[in-house]
Amino acid sequence: MLLHMWLEARSCDLKQDDVELMNLPSAFDGTAILYISDMHKRLLKTSDIEMCKGKADWVLIGGDIAEEGIPWSIVRHNMSLLSSLAPAFAVYGNHDKKAGSAQLDRILKDSKVLLLQDKTVYLQKGADQLRLVGLDYRSRQSKELLQNLGHHDCTIVLIHDPLEALALEVDADLVLSGHTHGGQLVLPWFGPIFLNRAYRGVASGWFSLKRNKRDIPNGKMLVSRGYGTNHLPLRLGCPAEIHLITLRSPASESPDQ
Repeated sequence: MLLHMWLEARSCDLKQDDVELMNLPSAFDGTAILYISDMHKRLLKTSDIEMCKGKADWVLIGGDIAEEGIPWSIVRHNMSLLSSLAPAFAVYGNHDKKAGSAQLDRILKDSKVLLLQDKTVYLQKGADQLRLVGLDYRSRQSKELLQNLGHHDCTIVLIHDPLEALALEVDADLVLSGHTHGGQLVLPWFGPIFLNRAYRGVASGWFSLKRNKRDIPNGKMLVSRGYGTNHLPLRLGCPAEIHLITLRSPASESPDQ
């Protein structure tokens, strides 16, 4: 059983999803995002992302890039490999703060990965643009930043902790998060055995997310199981995952409907 759990922690699923976004500009229809989170001390394998070469328009990294005591060479390798695929953006998670953000800042800059600490950037396709907001872990500026967003612009929010996104009532079309590792060790019928009860409802997968109290349309939130492991280098019933997300405009309804 231990061997199985050890091997599962070194496996990886590439999850490919088409996601309809209510306000997606037409020029972005069919564009793709490679999303990865919670790498910790795991060395990224080229074989785990080679299917994404030439397919991803952007790479988004959802925090816990490192952890305390990690060899910095691992982080450099991982960030350089990801940024070689497409323009890359990242936010920090809780373990990044403990690992040493000054050194991480330098590695991200050298690797051409743009760190979004309570920062908004705009992704361009022709004359159209899409707003990407990166929220720092446990930021005190998040609410103020999100209050300045318009309700009709397509917005993707990158934030490490899904509970932070829910607490902020994020006004977004798509939220990408991680932090939970999906529970890492998951038993049939019982579920994740070491996951804090507060996260049980958002352990992993896709969730509906209301844009705001006035709007009927819902945004979507992805909680990734992540790529690395936390504490124990083991997984059970919860393989690591990387996501290739293709953005789609909503299908137009038939005139007869």
